[in-house]
Amino acid sequence: MTAISLGMPAVPTKLADRRVSRQIQVGSVAVGGDAPVSVQSMTTTRTSDIGATLQQIAELTASGCQIVRVACPTQDDADALSTIARKSQIPVIADIHFQPK
Repeated sequence: MTAISLGMPAVPTKLADRRVSRQIQVGSVAVGGDAPVSVQSMTTTRTSDIGATLQQIAELTASGCQIVRVACPTQDDADALSTIARKSQIPVIADIHFQPK
């Protein structure tokens, strides 16, 4: 029986070429163009729980996250956005999952 190496995978010889795109700003973070790749993540808390969401954003920021997304499946979640965005250390993007009436 032949042994199979479980070590580190081989590094690709050439990374894929970046396609040409226009650079935009998301808060203070440059995205696209010749900007470096930005680290983005999404919270797992209920957005309406402002304290827990801000705590998770702080933890993500400490780990190197530059942009964070939050889910807004309800009006209560959407109502919390202004406070969260104002107190967040990094830009916040909202994923709106409903249509307000």
